[in-house]
Amino acid sequence: MKTYTDHCLDCYKEIEQDFNRMNSFLKEAENRNATIEELSEATKVSEKRLAGFIRDGRIYGEDFPNLGYPCAHCGKVIKRQVLCQGCYERFSSDISKTLKRDKLAEEAARKPREQNSKYWQVKQGK
Repeated sequence: MKTYTDHCLDCYKEIEQDFNRMNSFLKEAENRNATIEELSEATKVSEKRLAGFIRDGRIYGEDFPNLGYPCAHCGKVIKRQVLCQGCYERFSSDISKTLKRDKLAEEAARKPREQNSKYWQVKQGK
């Protein structure tokens, strides 16, 4: 089983039962507008596991207008990834700024050494 899943056989069966219960519930027309909270309550499957099914692509969230899970940072309801677009852009910007700052700091730390070596080269007549 290790090739197919990170779970033991018993856990894998439980996950598949949860998926089948959830899938059966969503196939009924009147349940297509359910939220993740309503789905969890009706099927007794945890919201975390349901979010995992959506993230893993086992449920296509775009087919269900109200089905989504919270962004890991701000809590906004999303249908894919871990972060909403706004949080993703903020984190990307922050990371870029940090990398640029670190690169500038590294360059600044190198410059005095280069000037020092030139000073000694000039002083020694090289």
